[in-house]
Amino acid sequence: MPKLLLTDINILGIGAMREYEFQGTSHAGKDTSAIYGAFSKLSRLLDAHRDKILVMLWDDRCKWREEILPRYKRHRWDTPEQQAFLKSYLAQAKVIRALLAHLGFPQAYCPNFEADDIAGLICRHLDPAWQITLATTDTDWYQALQKNVVWESTRNGNVVTEADLGNTDVMKDGPFLSTDHFIQAKALAGDASDGIPGVKGVGLKTAARIIKEHGTIEALWAKYDAGDPLKGVVLQRTASAECREDYYRNLRLIDWRLSPRLDRKFQLEFEHSDTIAFNTLCAEWGLKEISESWHGFSVPRQRGLAAINAIRTILEAAASSRA
Repeated sequence: MPKLLLTDINILGIGAMREYEFQGTSHAGKDTSAIYGAFSKLSRLLDAHRDKILVMLWDDRCKWREEILPRYKRHRWDTPEQQAFLKSYLAQAKVIRALLAHLGFPQAYCPNFEADDIAGLICRHLDPAWQITLATTDTDWYQALQKNVVWESTRNGNVVTEADLGNTDVMKDGPFLSTDHFIQAKALAGDASDGIPGVKGVGLKTAARIIKEHGTIEALWAKYDAGDPLKGVVLQRTASAECREDYYRNLRLIDWRLSPRLDRKFQLEFEHSDTIAFNTLCAEWGLKEISESWHGFSVPRQRGLAAINAIRTILEAAASSRA
C-alpha cells in the first residue's frame, strides 16, 4: 500500500531558528541555523518513516487570506527584530529548497497559497488506498484527519488519529466530535497565532463545548433570534451580529475546503539527484556536516514519481475547477 509523508518545510526551518540546539550556527557571517535544523529534523523523519515517500510542501505569502483579513499573520513580522529574522530565514529557505532539489526530493509550491492548502487538497483527493502521515507541529492540520490520514508532531513524535479527536487525553482543548466540529470551534475561537480574532472570552475548549451543547452554532443563533434566553455574557456575545460576521470570515480563513481555485502556476519538483551541485552548494554555505551525512542519499525513483504524479493530477484538477 503506498505511503506518503507530507511536511511543511517552513515549520521545520523557522522552528529550528528558535531552538537552542541550532542557534548560533553560521558561515561567513550568514546564519545557517534554519538549514542545519531543517536537515536534522528531516533526517529524524526519514529514519522513523523509511517506508514512506517524503514530499516537501512550501508556503507562499497568502494574499487572498490577507484580502479577507489584512492583519493575517502580519503581526509576526512587525518589529525590526522580527523582520531581520524573516530576512535571514528567506535567504536560508532558498538554500534549503535548492539542496532538497539536488538530493532529488519531491517538492510542491503554489504562489499565493500556503502549504496547508496543498496538504488539504492532497488529503481530500488522493486515492484512499494511500496512507498519509502529516509531519508538522501545526494543529490546524488536524482538519485533514481521516481513516487514511494521521498527524505526527515533528517536535516529539506524538501521533494523532481521527479517532483521537474525541479523546480528551489527546485533545486538551476538545473533545471534538469530528473534523467539522474542530473547524467550527476554531472559527468561533479564532487563532491568535495567525492573528485571527475570535469571540472575546471564548477559547477553543469553550467554543467546542458551545457547539456541542447546541448542535451547531447556527442552532444557537436561531434560539437567540427566537427570543430564547441565553445565560451568560459569553453566549450572548457569541450570538451577536458581529460574532456571526467574524465567524463566517474565520471559516473562510481556516477551513481549507473554502480556499479559492489553485493558481495554475503551481510548481512540482522531482529531478534526478545531482551530487556535484549538492556538494558545491554545501561548500558555499559551509555545510560540511550536511554534505557528509547526506552523501549517497537518493529518493527511490519509481515511488517518488508515483507520488509526484498523483499530486500533479490533484493540483491540475484544483487549478481547473473549484476543489
